Amino acid sequence: MKKILILLAVIITFGSCDKDFEEINVNPTKATSLAPATQFTYVQLYTGGSSYVANLFWNVIHLMQNIQHLNLTSYVSFLYKEGSTNWLFEEQYDTTVKNIVDLEAQLEASDEPTAEADLAITRIQKVLIFSRLTDAYGDIPYSEAGKGFLEGIRFPKYDKQSDIYADMLATLEESVATLSTSGESSYGSADLFFAGDKSKWIKFGNSLMLRLAMRMVNVDETAAEEWATKAIAGGVMESNDDIAYLQYENHANDGGPNVNPLTKTFTSRASTQVKISKTFMDFMKDRNDPRVSVLCSTIDGDTTFDLQFGQDINDPTRGEANSKPNINIFGGSGVVVYDAPLFFQTYAEVEFMIAEAAERWGLAGGDVEAHYNAGVTAAMEYLSMYGDGASISVDQISDYLAENPFVPSEALKMINEQYWVATFGNGLETFSNWKRSGYPELVAADVAETLTGGEIPRRFVYPSSEELNNPENVALAAEQQGGDELLTRMWWDTK
Repeated sequence: MKKILILLAVIITFGSCDKDFEEINVNPTKATSLAPATQFTYVQLYTGGSSYVANLFWNVIHLMQNIQHLNLTSYVSFLYKEGSTNWLFEEQYDTTVKNIVDLEAQLEASDEPTAEADLAITRIQKVLIFSRLTDAYGDIPYSEAGKGFLEGIRFPKYDKQSDIYADMLATLEESVATLSTSGESSYGSADLFFAGDKSKWIKFGNSLMLRLAMRMVNVDETAAEEWATKAIAGGVMESNDDIAYLQYENHANDGGPNVNPLTKTFTSRASTQVKISKTFMDFMKDRNDPRVSVLCSTIDGDTTFDLQFGQDINDPTRGEANSKPNINIFGGSGVVVYDAPLFFQTYAEVEFMIAEAAERWGLAGGDVEAHYNAGVTAAMEYLSMYGDGASISVDQISDYLAENPFVPSEALKMINEQYWVATFGNGLETFSNWKRSGYPELVAADVAETLTGGEIPRRFVYPSSEELNNPENVALAAEQQGGDELLTRMWWDTK
């Protein structure tokens, strides 16, 4: 398992110097003084999240519960109310966006021999950051974002999601091409994803391109096929060794970016909260899925298959009987696990997307079943990266595939249901792919009848802080997008 040590010096610098980063971006008399590698580390850490509290509200409560990986008992009504959806927006624009825009400008002006590769890597990271934001909110500040210090733009416009996607795809294509011919990067171990390995950044760039391409299948299938073809031909992830993730350190008293925000969230909740959803549990148990005993446990950590039970989304009982996310690898019920990996894109996801591209357009040789099986296999094998016995044997995987064989007439359904299981923990990706594909078929909680007309939300609403500080541009964004509501459909969400 890849293990990258986050140096104590870096932790001290970024754990206590938020004020310094504010100065970098707003003080016109003070030039950037950080080395690009140091600033890139900061950006990557904050891409994972600046606070477990933020992760609790936008990922765990809203998204993981929304797509029914989890049931947070008394929090279910949060899903259908326009509140607490501000965390992702405010956290990311205040940390990663302003700093990656600053870093990009610094590298563009640099004459260092490593600047070309560093800039290409930085831009791929930038696409990851903005793709997550636009997939949550729709139209967002993009072309003018983070330029308060650089260009004096204090009230950035909201770009249309279609324009954002076009630019992100072009950026990925250009960055991957640059890395194919450039010299080495200076980032080295400061790069917490791939330690400056250009070949892995090329695969990640193409894999992100494939993700963005598949988002567009319902709104512009011609462009989706074109970009998926480019991505696959350019070379995407080939194994679990290529996964894009952050490996954290175990700093128990750190609520900031140096510990895993997901496991910190699970650890901070009472044993009667954060339950595995019955929808998710039943899907796995009905198929005798060995992941039940890896992803789930009783409140005291027993992972025995027969002891696992999910909690219905309409059951508000704060009892102890139903399963939690496995406390041995995620923390909870008094067990502290802060150093688990946090995944941004996995090889399993890539194989499922290739399988769908093969089904839709005959890409990758048209062998849908082979890529589907590779996706299921990778989705089970990569769980061993959590450690603590979270491994599934070759025989278990073979048995699962034999008991649940691929059915060609149900290809899209099976591929995207497996994608849903494989992205457990990454609520934003699960949510986005569910909206795009329509799978699995989910039913809203009863409380939605009175709050959203019985519909599952489709996006986050803009923060009230934006309505206060940037009202004209927020109003224009709401108008051009068709409203600023939980049920407003963003550009690619036409399923």
